[in-house]
Amino acid sequence: MASPTLKQRFDLQRFFRGDQAVPGPIVLTHRLVFIVPNQRGLGLALLLFILWLTSINYSSNLGFILTFLLVAIALLGMLHGYRNLAGLSIRPKPSPPVFAGEQARWELMVANPGLLPRYAVWCRCKGAEPVRIDIAAEATANPALGLPTAQRGWLEPGTVRIYSEFPLGLFHAWSLLNFQERILVYPRPAPTPMDFPISGGYGRFNRQAHSAEDFHGFQTYQAGDPLRHIHWKGVAKGHDPQVKRYVGGETEDLAFAFEETPGGDTESRLSRLCRWIIDAEAAGLRYSLSLPGTRIAANSGAAHSRLCLKTLALFQL
Repeated sequence: MASPTLKQRFDLQRFFRGDQAVPGPIVLTHRLVFIVPNQRGLGLALLLFILWLTSINYSSNLGFILTFLLVAIALLGMLHGYRNLAGLSIRPKPSPPVFAGEQARWELMVANPGLLPRYAVWCRCKGAEPVRIDIAAEATANPALGLPTAQRGWLEPGTVRIYSEFPLGLFHAWSLLNFQERILVYPRPAPTPMDFPISGGYGRFNRQAHSAEDFHGFQTYQAGDPLRHIHWKGVAKGHDPQVKRYVGGETEDLAFAFEETPGGDTESRLSRLCRWIIDAEAAGLRYSLSLPGTRIAANSGAAHSRLCLKTLALFQL
């Protein structure tokens, strides 16, 4: 990282917004850690000032000793509070995509390369509950921040605040970090399953029309799987729920097209398409996706599902 100019060093925005976003990791050097007295610290300062004036007024040596002793303890606490953050290395870990309305999990890796442990370090960003970590010497911690998601697209966590009031609770030390990190948010899937569209129509794909030779095996049950396909005998024996998987026979490739999807607006259509992709993938079916200007050929599997959902998430953004 290039050395900052004099103007950058005294830029007040650094105290409230931090520096420009970087990929990470970020090491908390002396220019990134700020420390000021909190309310308790200011209260102690006022008390010490009154005690000092009283000692002058009454020429009390004991009062002077007590005043300077408390000042020394407070200054020592300030130095330890600064040291509690200085030298830490923070970098974001890749976050898995989530659906709109779910809570995104943004995990950080906080490394302590020093020989002294760090205590009561807090991590917080906008919209997330603060998380406390204690880091042993030459160890790492992985705090996970839960971020709310309201709409599809890229979610930028924003500024991360690393702070601590260790050890005496008299000073607030903090650092503001900005990472070039984004979390992909898929569209919110429609709450209820719908019949799959095939051959230009809806509801003509009969998911019950399987002959004996179409049975392909079992797969782990996922939310949205048809209840009629659950292997109830296995559930009765105490096994994890599984669903019967069918391939071949009357099954054909599904074609999911934005223009042919019912819905009053763009988000409603994307929500239905998202539900179809989830259900088709759970059933082990092949499907294609067509959006204005984009077409994804028929396929199946986790990679194909992620590609289709990402295309929906970034549509017209």
